[in-house]
Amino acid sequence: MTNEVQVFNGLKIKEVNGQAMFDAESAAIGLGIVESNGKYVRWQRVNKYLGENSPLVEKGDFITEPQFYKLAIKANNETAERFQDWVTTEVLPSIRKTGGYQAKPMTPMELLETQFEALKEVSADQKELRGEFAELKEQFGLPNDLRKRFTKARNKRVVEVMGGYYGTAYNTKKLRNAVYRQLGNVIKDRFVISEFASLPMSKFDEAMSLTQNWQPDEVLTFAINGANEQALLEV
Repeated sequence: MTNEVQVFNGLKIKEVNGQAMFDAESAAIGLGIVESNGKYVRWQRVNKYLGENSPLVEKGDFITEPQFYKLAIKANNETAERFQDWVTTEVLPSIRKTGGYQAKPMTPMELLETQFEALKEVSADQKELRGEFAELKEQFGLPNDLRKRFTKARNKRVVEVMGGYYGTAYNTKKLRNAVYRQLGNVIKDRFVISEFASLPMSKFDEAMSLTQNWQPDEVLTFAINGANEQALLEV
């Protein structure tokens, strides 16, 4: 085998100073390290698998045999195992013995199995992406539009429990502040947050339900009713 690139069933290999070098892109595709559409390599993951001390690789680069094995081990799926077995038991021995590789034609059943494995990998990638998105939802607080909806719901509930905008209770600043404070503490304690903007997106619906159904405690309810009833008696 010479420095000229040779292709074996889609896998590109060349020899440099007596060492087999693998095209990073075709190796990653064969190992299933691709986007959910199966066409594009997940280069960030490839470089993560290779390690921080390894130079970054991208389309057009070649990796060493040890790097190929590292990718195969980190990929950790059936497609990667089948691909690695094929490379190590057929391709590399043939190259070292004859300088080339003659692939055996796949039977229809083998082709179906290969396609099935590829579909399973796409499904696994999609599941992993959903998991990563769920983690992001937990890490980041509410976006601006949800924050506004939540603030509006809190304001509305305070008005409701105090008897309306024009009631004496709502227009008593000290009492109104006490209601906002108690509702705010209930929400913060439930979701273990220091400010409403830190509420995880995944908890938004639960927080909205809690707010819309919240009732002040007996002491605060007594104060609200007393303020509104006193106003009626003075009319």
